Amino acid sequence: MQITDVRIQLIKSPRSKLLAFAGLTFDDALVIKDFQIFSSPRGCFVGMPSRKMPDNTWRETVFAINTELADEMKQTILRAYEDELSKPENRPEHNP
Repeated sequence: MQITDVRIQLIKSPRSKLLAFAGLTFDDALVIKDFQIFSSPRGCFVGMPSRKMPDNTWRETVFAINTELADEMKQTILRAYEDELSKPENRPEHNP
């Protein structure tokens, strides 16, 4: 499977470590949404789609079976996030 599209939805005024959401399209046939991009002292990282369980824990709803695919998805999302941030309309000096 090949990643054929990446969509980034920035959070314009983040109030927490959550900076953006991402969606990946595979082979122009399958879309996975709700990847999260977080800030941390070590830099940004990608959280897999997940949901909150009744006991207040979180469970991933999508995950890669092999490390190579997981790394490819995360690196692709982080590159697209950086590209989105570099657009003039998303630079801090252009936001009200």
